[in-house]
Amino acid sequence: MEFFENFGLRELVIGTAVLLGIYSGIVIIRLARMSRTSPPEPVWKQAPTQFGEQVMKTGIEAELAELRGEVAALKDEVALLKAARNVSPQYGEAVAMAQKGMAAQQIAERCGISVAEAEMVCALSRARSE
Repeated sequence: MEFFENFGLRELVIGTAVLLGIYSGIVIIRLARMSRTSPPEPVWKQAPTQFGEQVMKTGIEAELAELRGEVAALKDEVALLKAARNVSPQYGEAVAMAQKGMAAQQIAERCGISVAEAEMVCALSRARSE
């Protein structure tokens, strides 16, 4: 306790100044590290040609994603049409339902065919998809 009794206002001010100096040094070091990695250039500072290219790139990428979705949907439709073409028109809807994974009982009820016929359609559509 004698150690603390000898402290006065002068020592307290010096100790506080030392702590503030250490803290300031740490902050300066952190700021120096942050300034080394430069953030990307803001849009308003880019050259108009760069901005135009960036906008074009984003638009093209969005359009490409949309077109890929459309192509996937068209592929599914073509597969259904090919399957329906190889089957008599009476069973075309049944084949489409079988390819979507519906049960034979449901296909029979919806298409007005017997369960045996619906099971045959399901088996044929499974065999073609493999």
